[in-house]
Amino acid sequence: MDAALATSTFSGAASDDGSPASAVARDSGGSGAGAVFAAPRSASRHTTSPTSLKLLLIFALLAVSLWLAAQLRRERVSRRRSEQRMLEFLATAGHELRTPLTAISGYVSLARMGGLADPEKFEVAMDRMTDETRRMSALIDELVLLARLDLGQPLHRESVNLARLCRDAVADAQASSPRHPIRLTILPGQYTVVGDRDRLYQVVANLLANVRHHTPEGTRTVLGLGNEDGHRVIEVIDDGPGVPPELRETAFDRFVHGGKPTAPMPKVGAGGGNGLGLSVASAIIGAHGGTLTLEPSERGAWFRIRLPA
Repeated sequence: MDAALATSTFSGAASDDGSPASAVARDSGGSGAGAVFAAPRSASRHTTSPTSLKLLLIFALLAVSLWLAAQLRRERVSRRRSEQRMLEFLATAGHELRTPLTAISGYVSLARMGGLADPEKFEVAMDRMTDETRRMSALIDELVLLARLDLGQPLHRESVNLARLCRDAVADAQASSPRHPIRLTILPGQYTVVGDRDRLYQVVANLLANVRHHTPEGTRTVLGLGNEDGHRVIEVIDDGPGVPPELRETAFDRFVHGGKPTAPMPKVGAGGGNGLGLSVASAIIGAHGGTLTLEPSERGAWFRIRLPA
């Protein structure tokens, strides 16, 4: 009897319904003694040990800690770079503002010493102080605008007719410099966008002012307006000397001068002359969800604006 029990315990016997059953369970009269020994063996195959759980938890905590440390390091590096750019920006802005202030202060001192008694000299001094005051005012306006755009402050939003805007910009540019001929080309289509009309006009006027300031008289310019892939496209192309190769990569950086102006300073709001014109223009277009690029060209400068329709 004992030998039969031992044999059936290891070999297993079939239950009444055909399923394997422990001989111990049958022989004990349903007391469940066999189940007591079978259950621990089944659980041991499916339950993770406490040591494994601890290791998984340690690895998870380590991964999270490394990720947080990397995030903090990137934020510190980004903050330091931002602070460095801000310090450089403020230093350059201070230098740019100091130049017109020094000129105005010099003329005031000259007037106090009686050096402007001659009416002709007096008029020249007044003209120069007016120009420097205009330059300083334009610079301050552009610095304030850049600060607003950097902070993400929204621009005015309205329906803008780009065709009319381009016509106005060309008319004003021709009045400012008749010896820089401009041809306006508007392809058939709809040219309405949602944006800040004054700022968009500032961008186009700035690009046309760049031609006046950095090209000789007689330089021809084409201002084109068209549609492309769901975008309104404005192009300003001239046949002047073009952007120097060493400045192409930094053309849209702040306080990058394209050379000595070849014409008087433009009116306030037209931009140009202080190294902020293109950076302001790029920031304005970016705030409208578009792009301003300097395209490669064999001759002259080719600027391209893309605005969402």
